[in-house]
Amino acid sequence: MNVNCNDMELINKLIELSRLNFSEEEIERLCQDINKIRVLLNQVSTLSKLNIKPLYNVWDNILIPPVKIGIEKIDIYDLISNDRIYQKKVKIPWRGE
Repeated sequence: MNVNCNDMELINKLIELSRLNFSEEEIERLCQDINKIRVLLNQVSTLSKLNIKPLYNVWDNILIPPVKIGIEKIDIYDLISNDRIYQKKVKIPWRGE
């Protein structure tokens, strides 16, 4: 193999576990993908140092979270025809029914 990759040991293990055959071009793309994943994980790990709670930064002074959403609640049985309901259970049609 002529692929120049720092993660060749990992890629070989993945290939062995997958029991698949890859061309050199596919192995090179795997190596690039692993490097991209590593870069992304490094970027994400630096964000953890900012001590920001998840989703707490979504709302700001302009986007005030809604107190109440104006959608009325609907009973599921209102959506199902009466011939499909038996003792508060939905009858599932069988083939040919």
